[in-house]
Amino acid sequence: MSEDFKSAAPESGEPAAVSLALAGASRIEADAYLRDQRQHLREQLDQIHLDVWEKKLGVLLRIATLCVGLAFAGGLGLMVWDAAHSKGLVITPFNVPPSLADRGLTGEVIASQMIDKLTVMSKTESSRAFQSYANNWGNNIKVEIPETGVSIGELQRFLTEWLGHDTRISGEVYKTDTGIVVAARAGGEAGAAFVGKESDLDSLVQQAAEHIYEVTQPYRYANYLDRNYDPKGLRQRIAKAASIYRQLIAGDVRLERAWAWNGLGTIEFRFHGDNGKAAWYYRKALAEKPDMAVGHYALSSRLVLLGQDEVEFQNLKQASQLLHTGDISDINPHYAVYVRTSADARVAETLGDFAAAIPISKAGAALPDDFSVLARGNFIGNGLVEMVRQHDLGAFRAWRRELGQGAMALNTVRLWYDLERQDWRDMLLTEQLSRANLARATDALTQRLRQNTFDRLRPFLAYAHAQLGDFTKAEALLADLSPDDAGGIRARALVAELKGEHARADWWFARSEAQTPSIPLTDLLWGQTLLKRGQPDAAIRKFVRANTLGPKFADPLEGWGEALMAKNQSHLALAKFAEAGKYAPNWGRLHLKWGEALIYAGNKDEGAKHFARAAQLDLTPSEKQELSGMIHG
Repeated sequence: MSEDFKSAAPESGEPAAVSLALAGASRIEADAYLRDQRQHLREQLDQIHLDVWEKKLGVLLRIATLCVGLAFAGGLGLMVWDAAHSKGLVITPFNVPPSLADRGLTGEVIASQMIDKLTVMSKTESSRAFQSYANNWGNNIKVEIPETGVSIGELQRFLTEWLGHDTRISGEVYKTDTGIVVAARAGGEAGAAFVGKESDLDSLVQQAAEHIYEVTQPYRYANYLDRNYDPKGLRQRIAKAASIYRQLIAGDVRLERAWAWNGLGTIEFRFHGDNGKAAWYYRKALAEKPDMAVGHYALSSRLVLLGQDEVEFQNLKQASQLLHTGDISDINPHYAVYVRTSADARVAETLGDFAAAIPISKAGAALPDDFSVLARGNFIGNGLVEMVRQHDLGAFRAWRRELGQGAMALNTVRLWYDLERQDWRDMLLTEQLSRANLARATDALTQRLRQNTFDRLRPFLAYAHAQLGDFTKAEALLADLSPDDAGGIRARALVAELKGEHARADWWFARSEAQTPSIPLTDLLWGQTLLKRGQPDAAIRKFVRANTLGPKFADPLEGWGEALMAKNQSHLALAKFAEAGKYAPNWGRLHLKWGEALIYAGNKDEGAKHFARAAQLDLTPSEKQELSGMIHG
């Protein structure tokens, strides 16, 4: 290969240039050719890049179109879902005469007034959740203003009318020769017209609103009627509410029937003072819905006033369990807090677990006073009684001071307080005041309600009379109670024992024990009675049974300890006193007996500590005398 050829060959080694060189082309021609090829190549590359960007942009545009489509479809789907689940109350503007519209009383204004009145009625106290009503629109009430043209609002309205379950209200106001008429209707019903003077327009709109409420939400309307305590028109309102409940009972929806029976029960005890009939209605509600927590609670509250302690307790336990773990979607959540708190406290109190019951009752007393059935005073009364029954009069007095002296006005609180102090004469003063209050009743309902309250006091008052030796009055007080009244049966046993009729007392105790097999109170009282008779072994059997039923009840443990001391087994009694001290740490008698047991067991120093503690706490006169004898004897 010649040097000239080597110098002419392109260094780039491109095939086209090599071909030109081999064909004898000059270097200039080859370079020009290469420049043309490079330019062409650049143009091709630019075109390729442009095509790629065009394709990318096309993909992006397709993605953007897809996103817009998905967003539109999603929005439309959401509108469809919302429309299909709509259960509100829609009021269209009323048709009104021009003379009213010119004064500002347009159709929209009348519809807005209707909303205002329905809203007020819908806020009525109720234990039932709005969502559980067969035809519930809750608080979703609105005026629908017609729109012109095509818009999102019109589309939403079309979908709601097509797919939804809104209750639609329409009406009109028109003049007559004597006044005006306000007519209103729900859906396709014929509606109702209310006639009056033009100056009565507000009242007529109220009547129309009540008609709409009754037609669309009958149970809520009945609640509105029987929660209004204004004496004016009360009898008519209650009769109307009862009529609505009975119409619901005749219906096909079991849940509505259950709540309607419940409504009749509430009317019966609130406005007729008949706890027995109210309990019958609540049982009918539970027959329709056995897991109705409110029904169990309401029944228990009537049974306690009928002296049916065992059935009361069983219904309380059922209510408490359902309120904690059951389906309570049909209960107003706010009300459920009240009922659960009350049920939990009362269950603990019945079992003698006052250490648990007291903080629950105090928590209930701190709740807003929103429900008349479970007013704050109920929790206060229960809490004060629980403190007394825990033998902590110091805590009782402190909370009473915090609450104010009015808390002592509750008769049951005062009687438990007197019983703890063994102040029999003050108990009889309560009887005088209660009888005077009963005599001042000015109507049949008030008299019956006060009579129901006085009947609950009879067992306490009979026991106080018996303690003072007046057995005639004691037995007369008990004679008016039902033969199966649990409190009356226990009082009959105690009165018989004070008369020295031991066999008769044991007969009544046995009857009480059989009647209340789940409640420790009878066995406690029987055990205390047997111990006073000098029968410690028999007493221990009753204390053991009471302790089994109420393991956190301090009294059976303390009595058990005293019975062991009576058997000269003070060293064994110490464990019972120590356990009782966990549940009633501020009980003066407990520390007195604990100290005695320590002295008898040979531990004088520890015994002296408990005597000192007892001296700081409340003791009855006989206990104070006993303590003085132990300290100075």
